[in-house]
Amino acid sequence: MHILLYSSITIFGMVTMMAFALILVSAAVYQLVKRRVRRATAGAIEANAILQQALSMSDHLIVELNLTSNLFRNVHGNQLPADGVPLADIRQLVHPEALEIFDNFIEQMRSGDKREATLSYLFNVNYGEGDPVWHQVRNNAILEYNQQGQPATITFTMTDLTDEARHNQKGDEMSQRYQDLFEDSIIGISFYNADGYLIDCNKMMREICNFESRYDSFYYDSCIFDLATYPNLSRERVEEFWCCMKLDSPKRDVNKYVELHVHPINDSKGRLQYIAMVARDITEERNLYMQSKLNDEQIRKASQEIRRYEEQLRYLLENSKMLVWRSTFDSHEIEFLQDLQHPVVRMPFEDFLDTLQTDEQEAGMLRLTRTVAERPANMNTITRPFKNLLVNDDKVYWYTMNSIPNYNEQGVQTGYFGLIRDITELIEEQEMLKQETERANDSDRMKSLFLANMTHEIRTPLNAIVGFSDLLQAIEAPEEKKEMMRIIRNNCDMLLRLINDFLAFSTIETNGVNLTPAAVNFADAFDDLCVSLAQRTADTAVAFIKDNPYTLLNTTLDMERIGQVITNFVTNAVKYTTQGHIKVGYRAEQRDGHDGLYIYCEDTGAGIPKAEQERIFDRFVKLNDYVQGTGLGLSISKAIVKCCQGQIGVTSEVGQGSTFWFWIPCEW
Repeated sequence: MHILLYSSITIFGMVTMMAFALILVSAAVYQLVKRRVRRATAGAIEANAILQQALSMSDHLIVELNLTSNLFRNVHGNQLPADGVPLADIRQLVHPEALEIFDNFIEQMRSGDKREATLSYLFNVNYGEGDPVWHQVRNNAILEYNQQGQPATITFTMTDLTDEARHNQKGDEMSQRYQDLFEDSIIGISFYNADGYLIDCNKMMREICNFESRYDSFYYDSCIFDLATYPNLSRERVEEFWCCMKLDSPKRDVNKYVELHVHPINDSKGRLQYIAMVARDITEERNLYMQSKLNDEQIRKASQEIRRYEEQLRYLLENSKMLVWRSTFDSHEIEFLQDLQHPVVRMPFEDFLDTLQTDEQEAGMLRLTRTVAERPANMNTITRPFKNLLVNDDKVYWYTMNSIPNYNEQGVQTGYFGLIRDITELIEEQEMLKQETERANDSDRMKSLFLANMTHEIRTPLNAIVGFSDLLQAIEAPEEKKEMMRIIRNNCDMLLRLINDFLAFSTIETNGVNLTPAAVNFADAFDDLCVSLAQRTADTAVAFIKDNPYTLLNTTLDMERIGQVITNFVTNAVKYTTQGHIKVGYRAEQRDGHDGLYIYCEDTGAGIPKAEQERIFDRFVKLNDYVQGTGLGLSISKAIVKCCQGQIGVTSEVGQGSTFWFWIPCEW
């Protein structure tokens, strides 16, 4: 009994002690957990604060979609109304082309197939107010589950990629623009590394060097220091230099004359990094120069021929056959003799006077009927044209007649005696000589004017291109670089147009205009041409208007030549028009019973004075010397239209503008 009681007390005490110990342990654990919870809570609050600050600094918006109520609500930011937006309304803001992708994205998340996903699409940030404003957005989504493990909400981060995309697009466009400028430059450009091996070159340089392919191993594997073509280049020291040289490479069938500029590119410490080389094909210019020398030689030979011809004429005059003439007062007759006794022609004074022009007949009668004492002294020799005098062919012949008085035995003057020479050939040769001299002088003047125009007009844009190209390397500001690139591009276009005019003028002068008619839909070809021409007024206050009345107009003509005339018209209009519009159009029109096209270019520019309108189509005519150009465009256009057997002209008033037009025959 005592043992049982003792045991019961002992067990009770032990239980009590264990319970007390458990309470103490629980309290300790509770305090420990409580401190950890506090620290975790404080950390979570701090982390949340940092997260909120980071979200506030970013452009990200966070919304969540309740999959039960199908409502979108704000989590971060105030993108949506406070009471939420139904999913159906959000779908109205998604671009129609991306709606199916968006719906599939939501359904895959709703079904639990994807826990995390990303979607990019066009979203209307104008929220249905006014016209849509589409921005490129990216959603990073995560699916959250409820306590039952079912999909409950989808949390989205919305990032607007529009500015980034635009920035990337502008960067790509700028890069492409620089690449196009480099690739399509009318001057050959190439870059070499410090060891003299080719890195890259543009299309013009490949054409100059006659590359077999874009990456011709012959050039890429050759070191320029080892080539005899460039004797001025040294491995020890590369210095900038200019030269004109003959580029001769039999392996690539290259035989050209080039103007070469070598420019070393060094780092900040003066160590060579790259070698830039700029080349311009001057073969055609040299050919023009050689042709000019040939023309000078031909003129010199022509002058020698003229002098020799003059000597021959002088000899012929001295040794030509002459007739003797004799007049008699009593019989009122005049006779012409091969010798003193055998008359060839005999006629009354009245018939002789009829061979003279009407205004010469009265003076002719005085010469025949008046004695030496009665008539003026300057009537002893005359040079006049006659018709049907010695030859009855209705042709006008020039004769020189000198005379001395003839007396009878009593010393009375009975008439006149003298020599008559046919100088028709001499007069004609003198006229030819005059024309040839004028032609030679004109040729010399045209040559001088041509060379002066060519030198000045080409040098001006070329200096701008080279100058700004050198400055471009030292400029850091993007806007300044952009402006310089614009100036270089404009001068490249200007230089290309000048060279095209010179080449076209040279070709027309040498070979005339060669036409290659072909079947063409003129309406489509006209549209394509206007797309290019409209760019010339893109940066000006002048509106470009296209008048294309047809969608289909099939005909046969040389569209390249016709386009050249239209382009020359528009180029002139752009030069002289600072406001208003430039309108280009055409219409089918019959003239003199022939089908044809009437094409015009109307502008609201300075206009042309009436006195200048007739010579505006002559070569090298410029009404304003301060306007860039060669004065060849309209003369080339006139030659093309003339070769097409068409008509060309202009109507203009000063201060009101001008309309240049041409009509060419063609079937349509």
